[in-house]
Formats: sequence, structure tokens, C-alpha cells
Amino acid sequence: MQLATQGDNADKAVSTCLVIDDDTFDRHMIKRCVGRERPDMRLFECATLSEARNFLDQASADLILIDNRLPDGLGADYAQELRNDSRMADAVICVVTGDDLRSLDSDIAALSKDRLSTRTIWDMVSGFLAEREILRSSEKAQLVADFGDQMGESLAPGMARMLRTLRMSRARVARRDPQKAIDELDKLEEMLIAMSEVVCGGVQHRRPAPEA
Repeated sequence: MQLATQGDNADKAVSTCLVIDDDTFDRHMIKRCVGRERPDMRLFECATLSEARNFLDQASADLILIDNRLPDGLGADYAQELRNDSRMADAVICVVTGDDLRSLDSDIAALSKDRLSTRTIWDMVSGFLAEREILRSSEKAQLVADFGDQMGESLAPGMARMLRTLRMSRARVARRDPQKAIDELDKLEEMLIAMSEVVCGGVQHRRPAPEA
């Protein structure tokens, strides 16, 4: 089954999950969704952000699922805090909430409690891991580009940025975020036009007019 394959792909990187939610029923529901395909997953739970901070000061988690409305703060704010913590660089961090997902920062992974399932969780995990690999590959491409010859030194960094933008847009599509993918493809087109003008000695290139 497709779901089992997605879970298997994530097995190598995700073995420990922390669920942060002040509602006992919701905590158990989320843990069941996570562990249904992963009986070997180590599952931990906290009811407040304070408990979560204490836990992560002494331990670690590969997957952190956070309710948005907690007694001592917003899960979305804590998710941003964790994303800025170098110790959490490899962790999959997601807000799981009953709130309207459109009210959250689009840079934060989020899932609706109303539609939560084993599939939605592991699809999100797989998408995050794929995007992380794309970003790491792009960083390697940038390092290689910096060692080019004189012409390469002037063009390779721009090419690396374009490649990274293209890969990011592909990842956005995989995560069902088409508007950001369109924005990134528009940015890529502008970069290609600018580079073409440099290479061709100032020849003007314009976007083709949309078909009637």
C-alpha cells in the first residue's frame, strides 16, 4: 500500500515523536494516528509548552506535533521558536489544530485536527523530508559553483539560485501549495531573463504576451 511505503521511507529519519496538547483525548488520538503504522515509534506527550521545553532540554524528538492553543502560549509561536533552534534543525515540526489553517503562517507545517489521519501525518513527514533533501542538495550545488573558473564564477552562483528556486517550487507543488510554487516560478523566470541579458550582451527579452 502507498501509505506503508511513505511510512517506511520516513522510518530512517523519524523514530521519536513528541505530542504537545493540553487535551488528553486529542493527545491520545494524535498518538494513535502516529503509531498505527509505526508500533516501534517512541511516543512522548506534554500538556504545556513549559513541559515541552523541559523535555527537549533533556531529550530530543524527530517529530514534534503541537496544538496551537495551549495554556501558556500559541503552538505556532513555539513552532517558530523551535525552527530557529539549531538543535531542532533535523526535526519535523508541525502544528496540529482545530483552527483555520489559513490563519497560520504559511511557512509553518500545519494539519487540521478535523481531518487528521495516519495518512495526513506521514504524507506531511515525507514531504518535509523530501524538501529538506532538496535544500541540502542545493546548498551543495552552491558550494561546487563557487569553485568555477572566471566565467563560471560570474554565472554559477546565479545558476545555483535558479536551480534552488526550481526545486523549491517543485517541493511546494508536492506539499499542495500551488500559489507559492507559481510565485517561485515567476521569480525563476525573472532570473533567467536577467541572466540571458548578461550573456547576450544586453539583448532585451520580454515575457510572451498571454494567449487570447
